[in-house]
Amino acid sequence: MGVSAGVANVEIAQPVEWESIQTDEDSETTGLPTDVVEYIATSAVMTEETTSTYDSLIASRDWSAAEDELLLKIAMAEAEGESVEGKALVMLVVLNRVWSDDFPNTIEDVIFQPRQFSTVTEGGRYYTTEPDARCYEALELVMYGWDESQGALYFESCKHDSWHSENLEFLFQEGNHKFYK
Repeated sequence: MGVSAGVANVEIAQPVEWESIQTDEDSETTGLPTDVVEYIATSAVMTEETTSTYDSLIASRDWSAAEDELLLKIAMAEAEGESVEGKALVMLVVLNRVWSDDFPNTIEDVIFQPRQFSTVTEGGRYYTTEPDARCYEALELVMYGWDESQGALYFESCKHDSWHSENLEFLFQEGNHKFYK
């Protein structure tokens, strides 16, 4: 199933085959922007060097342009000061929840599920901020198949013990966010 990307008006007909991405000057690329191809190729090499039991569901991407906007806004509200990857990881937590049987099955329902994302409470940052260029870059990464989330379903930014650290499996830290499953 193809998806129309709200940020780049690109039709994605099937998952990107990482093995088919080649970045040398003598070969064909998949038609992706050069910087995205290089970033994904670098990430793919780094991913091959680490063993993981996580199988990403990003290839089943089937969200709409309106849902793109929801992902952009939650990334900005939750990770304004974070890197492109940090913003993409926030988006992936939302998507991982959509794909999980333990959470609602739409992007909107996951984002607005009570007591899950503090930025969506009445008057929260979700309503007062606009996505920046790094949010759009993060969305492109996710839409082109980048997924280093390890299946994370939660994240937090506190520096002390919390419910997350005491009750969930810690996966990794990116910037100021700790990710859990």
